[in-house]
Amino acid sequence: QAYKGSSETEMDDWSNDLCNYAVLAIRYYWWIDPTGAIIILLYTMHSWKKTFFENLFALIGRTAPPEILDRLTSLVLEHHEDIKQIGRLTAYTSGPDQYFVEVDIVLPQDMVQSKTRDIVGTLQVKLSQLPEVARAFVREYDSRAEHRIMVDDKDDDEDCKN
Repeated sequence: QAYKGSSETEMDDWSNDLCNYAVLAIRYYWWIDPTGAIIILLYTMHSWKKTFFENLFALIGRTAPPEILDRLTSLVLEHHEDIKQIGRLTAYTSGPDQYFVEVDIVLPQDMVQSKTRDIVGTLQVKLSQLPEVARAFVREYDSRAEHRIMVDDKDDDEDCKN
């Protein structure tokens, strides 16, 4: 017959004690389980609240700090000699440390469309490769007739009458 070692005996004793304590706890300390559940609930709520407020401003689209806007402005203006000016540049949060960047650049009106696309495309790739940029959107801010929305006052007046 095999004899149990002292560690196996201790383990059996611990198992028996655990069963006895569980039965006693259920009978005399019925409030332990609900109290434990409430403690876990409060801890979980606190943890989620903390996470929510840590990430709130990153999720609502706050504007980038001036240092980042200045860096983006310099990068855009130095990208190509044909970029006359920036029509609009915005950068807003897209997570804790990254930004969506939107840029409208002004190019010469007589520029060939293929060259315009090349400048816009390479600038968008360059901006997207920055570590703080999640996504970049670059558009040509142009005053060409085919890019403008023309509104005829006479047509608007007739539409209102009908």
